[in-house]
Amino acid sequence: MGTTYKFQAHSVTDQHTPEPTINYHTSESGVSQYKSVDGKESMQTSGVTRVSSRSKDAPVYIGGMAVNPAEAEAFIEELEGEKEELEAKAEQEAEEQEKTPSESFDQSTNILLDDMDQGSLSNAINLAINGQLDDDNLAESVRSLGFSDRDSALEVARNITGALNEKFDRIAQEEGLRNSNDAWTMLTSWNNRAEASKALGDWMSGRGVDSSRLREAMRESFNAYGRADNPILVENLKADGYEVRASSGGGIVLKGNGLDDWTTWAEARESFREW
Repeated sequence: MGTTYKFQAHSVTDQHTPEPTINYHTSESGVSQYKSVDGKESMQTSGVTRVSSRSKDAPVYIGGMAVNPAEAEAFIEELEGEKEELEAKAEQEAEEQEKTPSESFDQSTNILLDDMDQGSLSNAINLAINGQLDDDNLAESVRSLGFSDRDSALEVARNITGALNEKFDRIAQEEGLRNSNDAWTMLTSWNNRAEASKALGDWMSGRGVDSSRLREAMRESFNAYGRADNPILVENLKADGYEVRASSGGGIVLKGNGLDDWTTWAEARESFREW
């Protein structure tokens, strides 16, 4: 039992030179049958038979590719080196993926969201966007989970919102919105509320896996928030040590705290990002 290399060329470069380069993909598999008779070898793998000769004048076939006998060993080493490189790269990517925080909600949060009445969940999102999600409405949103008293329902509902707030806060920081409180204020006060509600609903119904629509809504609300007629923002920025001026379009430009030149509000978002 040995190993056979499968070779598949996908392009040829430098064809105008005496030694063109063949770009190829490789794979390997076990040999199911091997015979050697009078210097001729045959190998059968997955029903495919390849025959080659060991005469000095004949080429060596490796995975269907004719190789000069003197170069065969080097060619096999190249194939094996490529395989090791790909395996090392795949292992590195797997390690990096493990280090990257997952956006998806934790298992217990997903279980509760899956068991909740989806109409109640949608209603709770709309109430939250409109600033009307008080304790009574919060407890009512998880009533479908079967709680017999308000306090138990409220505790579980707060656990759910707490877990969601952690994920929401992470996304807000990555998008340069300082923290979840700033992001929530911008999203609910400086954006189309219907779109904000849909963005939040998509994020929650997808159990946090896809945050693209929520992120886009955050960016739009962030840009809308950065206006000269927003006195709370202007005063807060000045208190943080920024110089603030109104732009010709009614927006603001900033300087200070690492911004050496006057910078638009949208461009300043990059300096607020927390990775």
